[in-house]
Amino acid sequence: MPNHSTTENANDAEVPRSGARPYVNATFDELETTGLTAADPIAGAGVDEHSSGLPAVGSTGTAGVQPPAATSTNSMTGHSQRSRTNQVIKVKCIEEPVRTSENNLSFWKPPFEVDKEFAGSLKEIIQRVEFVRAPSQATPVPTGSAPYGTTAELFSRLQNAIAEQALLPEETSALLACWALSTWFSDGLSLAPGLVIVGPAHEGDLVLRTLRNFCHFSLMLTQADISSLRRVNWHTTPTLLFYAPHISKQMVTMLGCSATRGYMINDGTGYKDFYGPKAIYRGEEVFVDRIPRCSLQVRLQPNARAQATQYSLRQAEAMVQDMQNQLLRYRTKNLVRVYNSGFDSNGLTSDTGAIANALGACIIDSPELQSQLTSSLMPVEDQQKADRSSSLEAVTLEATLNLAHAGKAQILVNEVANEVNRIAQARGERLHYSAETVGHRLKKVGLLTRRLSKAGKGLVMDLATTTRAHERAAAYGVVGLDQEENNLHCPLCIENKQFM
Repeated sequence: MPNHSTTENANDAEVPRSGARPYVNATFDELETTGLTAADPIAGAGVDEHSSGLPAVGSTGTAGVQPPAATSTNSMTGHSQRSRTNQVIKVKCIEEPVRTSENNLSFWKPPFEVDKEFAGSLKEIIQRVEFVRAPSQATPVPTGSAPYGTTAELFSRLQNAIAEQALLPEETSALLACWALSTWFSDGLSLAPGLVIVGPAHEGDLVLRTLRNFCHFSLMLTQADISSLRRVNWHTTPTLLFYAPHISKQMVTMLGCSATRGYMINDGTGYKDFYGPKAIYRGEEVFVDRIPRCSLQVRLQPNARAQATQYSLRQAEAMVQDMQNQLLRYRTKNLVRVYNSGFDSNGLTSDTGAIANALGACIIDSPELQSQLTSSLMPVEDQQKADRSSSLEAVTLEATLNLAHAGKAQILVNEVANEVNRIAQARGERLHYSAETVGHRLKKVGLLTRRLSKAGKGLVMDLATTTRAHERAAAYGVVGLDQEENNLHCPLCIENKQFM
């Protein structure tokens, strides 16, 4: 790497005279210690320039990071007091783009001034920049294996850390702690539950960043697409964290399928299995058909609490490393036990129950935590049922049953659309749905229309179609299967009510 030649101007500042390519792996060059006084706050910059081809950060430079000392907060006396006691080091370590007198772009290492006691902070800044350019180096991973105590103690520390870093209430942080713990056992599970995060953008980003600290080999991605998945290192099953409010239906299907083993996806180079845990931020609102199957849904609320300071974030990094090491010990001790777990949740539907069984299997020797998990998933399931029952598919099924209970043997799609709009208007909905839109919803829920007459397509309400409509209505939680006067004695309503 060529040297940077420098000169000094009248203000005692070095300026570049010739250009050079930016040095990505920036290092600490020479350190110049300058004694400061109150009368002379800035000393001369007499630092010699030399080659930038030095070993990478960590092999040279200042000593390790020291805890910051307390400094005066008095704006009148703080600087002079610090100047009498501290020394300033000028460090040439970061290349800056500049323009020379010949109007050419150049790169120059100006001397950065830093109090000697904070020299390690400048080194950390350089390392952070390098890690951004080399994501695998920035991914939190264990440095070893550390004792964790009991499962309950480990879980409590994990939950508290998530609650503190993501500013979350106890119920939400407990669910996220269960999910994060399960990512360490995806190779021992038959289902790697997904996670769907719904809420304000800032809070969603904060949760993804927090999960990155505690999940197994986590990678944050801005796109949920096949191209991104192709470039992931699948040698060790990673935890993928997507910020993707505008995901396609195709990718929703792919993410749902890849929660279990065996679904092969053509990535352009061949068929691959992208099985593994995945979390995705979906925005402030999400439709039911844009939630991958086998996914735990978490709703966030706007948070007005103060954000962490830069110093507290650095303190948290040490805690994250400790948690990573403890989670590795928990994994190595319990992987086989998770694989052979017989945990079975009770009182949940098949979809939510499968997620609960996978999460609960990762909680070893703590029946109380497993019981709390099942209880905490019940409100989540209730919310999912409410979302499902208020969807356009559910309203379409309700409209179809209303017309069927009125004794109609054939129902035109246009009639269903009129009934859908009547129900929606009665519930305060201002949108108007066309017959074409309602026809697509009928097809989606498994009610296939046919041409009935010149008036258009519709449904023939024979026994098979009527039975199918009732079954689908029960699956969507349609209100009033056996409550309305006109269907009070409908045997299919009474039969399917028990499955809601």
